[in-house]
Amino acid sequence: MNKKILQSVLWGFILILSSCRSSQPPYDGTYEGILPAADCPGIYVLLTINGGQYELLEKYITRPGTFVTYGKAGNLPGDKILLDNKMELKSDDGRLLYKDTPLKRISLQTELPEFCTSQLLKESQSGENVTLKLYEKQGEQYADFLFKAKKHILKLKEKTDLVSEYADKNCSLKVPSEQKQSSVSDELVFNDGTNSYTFDRLTPDYCIYSSATKTNPTFFDVVYYTAGEKPMVKLISTAPEHCYTLFQTEASAKTAEYSDGKVEWRVGNHKNATFVVDNKEYEYNEQ
Repeated sequence: MNKKILQSVLWGFILILSSCRSSQPPYDGTYEGILPAADCPGIYVLLTINGGQYELLEKYITRPGTFVTYGKAGNLPGDKILLDNKMELKSDDGRLLYKDTPLKRISLQTELPEFCTSQLLKESQSGENVTLKLYEKQGEQYADFLFKAKKHILKLKEKTDLVSEYADKNCSLKVPSEQKQSSVSDELVFNDGTNSYTFDRLTPDYCIYSSATKTNPTFFDVVYYTAGEKPMVKLISTAPEHCYTLFQTEASAKTAEYSDGKVEWRVGNHKNATFVVDNKEYEYNEQ
């Protein structure tokens, strides 16, 4: 039997079993955690589960770029969940455990926020803003590209350390690696079969800030987003309790301030920032 057909049959069997177990506890919601990694301080994970579907965002801490996966989830005996990317999770008092690492449920939302999964681009000549979504599904990598009111779903055709090329029968999109290379242009190039267009990436923007006084957290992996018309920032550290999603509350030519009502992130124009929590201020400098 063809391997892909066999996998589909097995997954169908798991999902049928899942639907029969009405006594299984509900897992739906959004989970957050930091997984251990061998070659970086950790992997920030944001996972949503919605019945038999999941959405997973992974970010290697201190490295630019995120990885998004969409797939199927099935229940297993022993309060376990198996994702089709081979991750096995166990329910534990409102959390999910991946091996020995807890993922805390932070909300009942069952989809990843749009700002986490999309990139905002600007067309070089017209100035038109467009969105790009890169993700993996069923072992294949795709680019959803919305341009001139038309959505293109392109499949990964070729990938090198510097550039990934996505294509369908008529169109192609070349996306440079978010690992900055001085010898390679940061521009994305889209060809619709007739014309070529170039785009600059606006958001997300990645920075690392280190504590000026070695205060814990000693650093933040900072990601700036534009959520619709509302700029926001994600502060990521190696501890989930020190990860924050903040919305911009003030902005001027010299500073920008972000807050969730409990903590604040104040950014200056000299590559410096002030982190405020419990009415105490801590200084950070961009690396």
